[in-house]
Amino acid sequence: HKKSKRAQTAKQRARVDLVKEAETRLTPDERQRILERKRAEDTAQAEEHTLTSQEEGPSKGKEVDPRNWGGANLEDGELDVEAQKEALSNWERTRDWSKTVP
Repeated sequence: HKKSKRAQTAKQRARVDLVKEAETRLTPDERQRILERKRAEDTAQAEEHTLTSQEEGPSKGKEVDPRNWGGANLEDGELDVEAQKEALSNWERTRDWSKTVP
């Protein structure tokens, strides 16, 4: 049991190291896009929470409400399909690489 916990802890450290390594390779533009995306997500979640608590409906906030899609406050760069494709491609490469790390 202790051995499996040690192995699990080693895997967690490897994941943390992977994330740190990826962060060091980000360009300033990539960092900015990530920060802007995080802000947009935080804003959308805060608005969703406010709307859900104000308007308890039959779904009780468990489903996506298409009426709120316009309130995401996304920047033009976040709506750029090519940038989204590039980000997804980078994520997929990172995910695939992480599977090769013991």
